[in-house]
Amino acid sequence: VAYLGEDVGLNSHHSHWHMDFPFWWKAAEYGIEKDRKGELFSTMHHQMIARYDLERLSNHLAREQPLSFEEEIEHGFYPQTTYRVGGEFPSRQDNFEFHDLEHIKIQDMLDYTRRIRNAILKHSVLTKTGEHIALDNEHGSSSSEILWNPRWRPSTTTTDPQRNNYAHILLGQIPTPHHPPQEARQRPHLQPRGDRVQ
Repeated sequence: VAYLGEDVGLNSHHSHWHMDFPFWWKAAEYGIEKDRKGELFSTMHHQMIARYDLERLSNHLAREQPLSFEEEIEHGFYPQTTYRVGGEFPSRQDNFEFHDLEHIKIQDMLDYTRRIRNAILKHSVLTKTGEHIALDNEHGSSSSEILWNPRWRPSTTTTDPQRNNYAHILLGQIPTPHHPPQEARQRPHLQPRGDRVQ
């Protein structure tokens, strides 16, 4: 199902998502609070996984299994993509496993995942100031943004600094966790897909 990576609708959606919810947006500074980010973030990812599973089933493949930081990733990934400024995206062979990076540890990711699950079970998130933010009231869908991407509300949560972004970085650096790809060494301005997720 490698063709799905070339899907115009999927790629334009991804581009539009980052236009609607830029990583640098500061609601207090700009005076505009983007509503329902958490709900939309969760729904969008569920729909992308559903689409991927449908493509797999259509090609007589089993549905994809949830990602685990403690297990090998069975299937490799060969993006066959180049950066706008030159250089190829790194590929990943079959049966690669996650490794600690200098600033992201696998155990931390497991801890973040556990905290998110506990917050969902308790229907509330504990902030740095000890306040509980409810996830099961009329504003719960908006409040859930701090579970999925706390950069949207960086001063609030103790649950997870940037689990979504860190997962992207770990995936992007699986092939070379301690050494950047050759292209990046030759051209420092290039970074693997996982080096900066926005």
